[in-house]
Amino acid sequence: MTHTTETAPNDVIVGIDLAQSRDWTAIVVAEVLTGADADANRYAIRAIRREQPRRYQDTVAMVAESLPALREGVHVLQSNQHTYDYVRPNVTVVLDRTGVGRAVGDMFSEARLDCRLELVTITSGHQVNRDDDGGWLVPKKDLTAAVAVALQNGRIEWPARHPLDPILRAELKNFRHRYSATGRELSGAGDDWREGNHDDLVLAVALSLWWGERPKPPGLDPTFDYAAAFAGIL
Repeated sequence: MTHTTETAPNDVIVGIDLAQSRDWTAIVVAEVLTGADADANRYAIRAIRREQPRRYQDTVAMVAESLPALREGVHVLQSNQHTYDYVRPNVTVVLDRTGVGRAVGDMFSEARLDCRLELVTITSGHQVNRDDDGGWLVPKKDLTAAVAVALQNGRIEWPARHPLDPILRAELKNFRHRYSATGRELSGAGDDWREGNHDDLVLAVALSLWWGERPKPPGLDPTFDYAAAFAGIL
């Protein structure tokens, strides 16, 4: 069913932490709620999934099947108050291919999904760069910052009474962004974030928010108590 409205639909970002063998694949759908200030997006987490697909092709198919609902358009009333334009949301899929390799990312590219596809490789560096195949090399600190700063500013709306809510909140409880005495940035679910077994949902959220905050990366406040911010939603 197509709806009629006076405003265009919001952009949607799908963050995917793609599982390695026997791990969980996490998929988070975030709607971008753009405010009057273009630098102050809010994000509504609209869907959370956690699956253990047998094959990477199954994940491609699962994402493809979900896109028609995400891209359902609306009739937007034009300024003349007499005509309507059919407008569909912009959907971007941000896929972490760090642990699974380029070939798996290529499966998503070759599927020609009805969305924008951005392939991410997480690094320990200090600057975002483009990969030689058009993907992104993203420092781990940038992903942690995207979540931490949005939490700091109260710009994330979490789903209520979701079956995976306890798992997400447990991951957030272990998720930290802090500074050592020397100023070196440390991130972790446990000792080293992204190398543990319990970070897939948080990473999917981080991928969505990182893309939503581009091209201006969020600024980190070293005096802000990020641990308390995470604890506040537990």
